[in-house]
Amino acid sequence: MSEHHLPPDSIGEHDEEYLGPSKSQVKREAHAAQALGVGLAELDSEALDRLPITDRLRDAVDQLKATRSRGAAKRQRQYIGRLMREEDVEAIETALRRLDPNSPENQRRQMQAEAWRDALIEDHEAITRFIDSYPAVDVQHLRQLQRSARTEAAREEYGKASRALFLEVRDVIEAAGDMNDEGTNPA
Repeated sequence: MSEHHLPPDSIGEHDEEYLGPSKSQVKREAHAAQALGVGLAELDSEALDRLPITDRLRDAVDQLKATRSRGAAKRQRQYIGRLMREEDVEAIETALRRLDPNSPENQRRQMQAEAWRDALIEDHEAITRFIDSYPAVDVQHLRQLQRSARTEAAREEYGKASRALFLEVRDVIEAAGDMNDEGTNPA
């Protein structure tokens, strides 16, 4: 039996005390944040521009991309790890998921945009529902794209105009950050 005997007046004192994460947990989180920061070096400039990172981290990532020496690259990765302590790691991870074309969120948006595009081509009332769901849309531009896509569909040619309508719809949905149920169904 390996019971620790505490004086009767100290029993229960330590039950409510939270000491925070363990040293090992802090270390794992720091390594994960560093790996995330170093992983940013694999992204192109356009993708980096879309991430919520500070200018210092952006400069450090760009510097890592340009570094050819192994030793200098190692020091730069460690520096990025230090900078990541000041960053909102969750916000960066969320933004990276948005950039990943295979993420469930992007797949849902893709299917949603396709459904809206098809509805806009086939149903004359769909544009009203789309405008109601996404009031920030440029209505004139959307109507122009819709007319072109309908003309193309009437000739049974699906290509440039249909794609342009799809891209516009997808961009509007992404800009709205559509997390409500109102805009999810074009029907």
